[in-house]
Amino acid sequence: MTEPKLEQYEVVYIIRPNLDEEGVDKSVAVVEEFMKNQGCVIESTEKKGRKRLAYEVNKMRDGYYVHTVFKAPTQSIAPVKRWMGLSEDVIRNLIVQLPKAAMLAPPPVQA
Repeated sequence: MTEPKLEQYEVVYIIRPNLDEEGVDKSVAVVEEFMKNQGCVIESTEKKGRKRLAYEVNKMRDGYYVHTVFKAPTQSIAPVKRWMGLSEDVIRNLIVQLPKAAMLAPPPVQA
């Protein structure tokens, strides 16, 4: 049997603002563990910090942003999206597949 082809993805998700730093770390660990159980390979996770939302979501004005880059088989993305949508800690998420050109391009220069 052949290994499933892994595609490159990134996800940005927002965690509830009423969690403390330890709660945020625990939520990120739970999300990553679920993703690994679905066959995802986490390459990097960056906590962006607490920021103001553009509009109110479930009566919340702030959220804790997390950005994760990972590789996964295509069929594992739907369960990850569904699980994040059902999670009480994750209030919004967006998963996108990275095009091959984006992976080959050099990183942008920080000014």
